[in-house]
Amino acid sequence: MSAQQLLEQLSDVGWARRMREDRDRAEHSQTPAQQAITATVMRRAIALGASGFALTGSTARRRRTAISDLDYHVIGKRPDVSDLPGDVDVVATSAARFRSRLIEGDDFIQWTLRCGCILYDVGVMRNGVQLIVEGDLWPSSQRKLDSLAMHRAEVERLIQMGDQSAAQEHLRAVLTTAARGLLLQGRVFPLARKELPTQLEQAGYVPLAEELRRTIDRELCLDEIKAGLQILDTSLNNLGTSVAA
Repeated sequence: MSAQQLLEQLSDVGWARRMREDRDRAEHSQTPAQQAITATVMRRAIALGASGFALTGSTARRRRTAISDLDYHVIGKRPDVSDLPGDVDVVATSAARFRSRLIEGDDFIQWTLRCGCILYDVGVMRNGVQLIVEGDLWPSSQRKLDSLAMHRAEVERLIQMGDQSAAQEHLRAVLTTAARGLLLQGRVFPLARKELPTQLEQAGYVPLAEELRRTIDRELCLDEIKAGLQILDTSLNNLGTSVAA
């Protein structure tokens, strides 16, 4: 969502339209079973005093894959979802922390406001959009890039253990983090994970794009996972950034 689109949401009419369009998008992005889960999570969050609730992740972007969870962002206390079917992931943030993380350059907070389906808001999310527009806020790419060395080391550890499944999961995560960092560095806002390879290709990071797509679309052997780390290293070394141990 562009700065101009966010600006248009600052009026009462604009925010009402955003909320209406987000509800419609959430409805069309989910199966009836998923809609029922979303309604349950939101109802429980509001009962705990939540001031905001959004459907996030690939579902909000209509880009679900076989590995997609149902992702939610709650401004308030985290509701219990242990009895719900499927993989349900809830991130809970206090209103004060939501604001401070937005100002500090946290990309997840901006993702919720730019790309999420906001389904309930008493004002905190609308105020967040206003902060982005008036402060010309942009997420920090360096926060992403600085975390890569630690995550890369974990992939290497899992490879040495022979844990193919966990190694691929962590490789996918580190490539996703690298993709988000590089795109933000180029002033391109990262979308859902399934969309990142295309965004990377458009930005000129073709080998990295192809490797991330492989980790999403199929199962890799340990040698292929090792090769994926080499592609990551090469892509970042070309920028003068090293993540290898």
